[in-house]
Amino acid sequence: MQLNTTQPKTMKPNLADPRWETMAWQDGFGVGNAVIDADHKRLFELFNEFVTAVNAFRADSEIQDVLGELLDYTDTHFDREETLMREHGYPDYAAHKALHDSFVRQLHDVNSALDAGGEKGAFVLGFLAKWLSGHILGVDTKLGAYLRERGVEA
Repeated sequence: MQLNTTQPKTMKPNLADPRWETMAWQDGFGVGNAVIDADHKRLFELFNEFVTAVNAFRADSEIQDVLGELLDYTDTHFDREETLMREHGYPDYAAHKALHDSFVRQLHDVNSALDAGGEKGAFVLGFLAKWLSGHILGVDTKLGAYLRERGVEA
């Protein structure tokens, strides 16, 4: 994914620069829990809607609406994941929750900056892409394995 950090204060890419790329869900992102995997697929869809909105030069208010939906769904997903961790005594719960909390704070900070007219499009796209793949393949894969070992059905 190419990121342009010299854009004017807008979410829209410069016409001379390459467009942002969407991220395709791959089976390797699955953690083996149907509920978590469905949530992750939806997060990918929302990320791709965000990319599409930016690439289509939609109004900043529309782009912010997509980001708002992503924020809301992220909160819902994290609540579900954290409930599963607590219910099944996940030993890395505190560290995993701290990562969730940090991500939510950063995403809300970005959304606030967008509301104030700040230049954050490149940061948002890069940040989300790294989070989705890195968090899922890193810590969520461990959670999925833990739940499977305990026979937790989704």
